[in-house]
Amino acid sequence: MRQFLSPRFWLTMGVLAGLALLLLAFSHRGSVTDAAEVAIGDSTNERQIDLVSWIFLAYPQPGFSIDRGVTTADLSLQLDGTRTMVIKAGTPGEIDCPGLTKPAQCTVAADLLGDAVLWFGIVPGKPGSTLVLPAVTEMMDGPWVRLANDWVVRRADRVERSCPADTSSLPDFIRTYGNTATATFNFESQRVVRVTCPGDGVVDTVPIVSGPATSVIIGTETDDTGAVTTSAPAPSTIAP
Repeated sequence: MRQFLSPRFWLTMGVLAGLALLLLAFSHRGSVTDAAEVAIGDSTNERQIDLVSWIFLAYPQPGFSIDRGVTTADLSLQLDGTRTMVIKAGTPGEIDCPGLTKPAQCTVAADLLGDAVLWFGIVPGKPGSTLVLPAVTEMMDGPWVRLANDWVVRRADRVERSCPADTSSLPDFIRTYGNTATATFNFESQRVVRVTCPGDGVVDTVPIVSGPATSVIIGTETDDTGAVTTSAPAPSTIAP
């Protein structure tokens, strides 16, 4: 009994308990790291886009670049007179706009969590009411659609179909033209508002106009579920 209660015994037990806690901490840290690596490895290219905005000015911090898909330093994007997006170092993203450091040459798309940027993509796009994006390739749940570049963006309740040939609905348009079409995204509504078939006069980006842009849908017009709403061609406008 005296040996069990001796100070040396308790000192030994304390050292062993400390070692056990240390090993447990390292084991937990390793499991968290492994889980993060698995999560990164299992991630897909699909990006749910919460905000698309043209960039007035970009302010990269010294040493900024994209290294293995993540930023090496902070990047501040002045979106307008009142909003600035700060992309922190270590944020995954991609930049495909050579004029990033020039005023009003690029557009940013971002996956957000509150004000924090989880992922971003910067593409060419000058200021205007709309931006031409890759084709809509899939209808998803709710107001979401997938684009050919794997961005998942919102769509309008009624998406214009601009094409000489008749399609009965947006799903029919997607089946007919696939990746060869384009999608027009409206900055104000933050939604895809029009799809255009190939060879229908679409340019890389929609230029700045002084008045509303007008397009005509040729053929039977329906909502996105395929239900017929009118049988005559109807002009429509997109607010700048």
